[in-house]
Amino acid sequence: MSSKSAFNRLDPTLLYKGDLLKRIFFTLIALICYRLGTYVPIPGINLDIINDIFPKEGSGVFGVFNLFSGGALARMTILALNVMPYIVASIVMQLLSSAVKGINEVKNDGELGRRKMNSYIRYMTIVFCVFQSITILIGLERMNREGALVVIEPGVMFRTVGVFSLLGGTMFLIWLGEQISASGVGNGISLIIFTGIISELHSAFSSLLTLNKSGSISLFIILFVLAVFFLLLLLVIFIESSYRKVTVQYPKKQFRKLYNDDFTYIPLKINLSGVIPTIFANAILLTPVSIANFYKGHVFSDFIINYFISNKVVYIIAYLVLIVFFNFFYTNFIFNPEENADFLKKNGGFIPGRRPGKHTSDYLQDIVFKLTFIGSAYLVVICTVPEVMRYYYDIPFIFGGTSLLIIVNVITDTIMQIQSYIFSNKYDGWIKKYGSKTRKLR
Repeated sequence: MSSKSAFNRLDPTLLYKGDLLKRIFFTLIALICYRLGTYVPIPGINLDIINDIFPKEGSGVFGVFNLFSGGALARMTILALNVMPYIVASIVMQLLSSAVKGINEVKNDGELGRRKMNSYIRYMTIVFCVFQSITILIGLERMNREGALVVIEPGVMFRTVGVFSLLGGTMFLIWLGEQISASGVGNGISLIIFTGIISELHSAFSSLLTLNKSGSISLFIILFVLAVFFLLLLLVIFIESSYRKVTVQYPKKQFRKLYNDDFTYIPLKINLSGVIPTIFANAILLTPVSIANFYKGHVFSDFIINYFISNKVVYIIAYLVLIVFFNFFYTNFIFNPEENADFLKKNGGFIPGRRPGKHTSDYLQDIVFKLTFIGSAYLVVICTVPEVMRYYYDIPFIFGGTSLLIIVNVITDTIMQIQSYIFSNKYDGWIKKYGSKTRKLR
């Protein structure tokens, strides 16, 4: 009885603080396991030649993919594809759900529909992963360095083992990300990508210092690059935390009378689409370029390499056009003004000065269009400045706009989830602590 009464006298905040520490510890252990996996090589790869070839491609097309994989692609490990096939499959499935009526019905079918959608995404991930694995492995067989083959024993056996290794690595990371989301803190998939980017920071700074020692870049240029990097980081933090508040009013009924004093608002981010436009633009431009690098010598491959690599004006223009296109396209997909107007109308809410229905929908559409325009200009600036600097100076991909967006979004989302967890558990603790006292008084 004494131990039980002592337990009841414990401060509830101690309980959730201990649970929070367990979640943080679990997340750190899971991310350490991920980092260890980035050093397990694909069987049959000559690591000495790989370590000689890929560092020289770090500022080229492989830089982006190597950045997202946390350096696993440059080492040709089983986690070289990271979770990118899963992310692309998730985005494609979201787009299909808006275009195909059957998929949209499955998506809106509650918990059962969510499970089916997750299964579809996994199947699509397997398809993307197998296709990318075969492309990379065949390309590796064609690469050589002074007569020495990158692949020790090319052939069907190497390709089979390599495909299963890369597929197993990607599926393991998906499972690990789900475990982090369930038992840790933050979004597991996002944290895996974030960890990969952060892990490449030291190599990015060391490469800048190496370029300075070799005389390729002066110290002034390095300081200028770092200053621009932090200014862009501040801009990303400011924009990603900015909202356009659309005031919504709900009639409040008291004593058979209506009082219009219950106000709330719809928070609309300036960058509604987040990092999705940049990821899609990178995927569309860099996938054919990466394939073409494995098949140099062909007319079509040489054309792509000559005009669509990261330090060409054609690539930069195409990159920016795709970012703007996908920003408008994805924003229209995730925010439907008509559905939001109907929801407000059904729940008795309205925007002051706007009639419910079509007028409210048109008003929301106008606001979203203006925000999307501003967001597109913001994404163009964030992504153009690093590309222009890369056009003149050989800087690493870690200073790109996509990596900045991912770093800021993941950090802010994780902090918000930790705060929500603390507040919800503190509220539950107060209910348990003071609810029993209230019942005793009654």
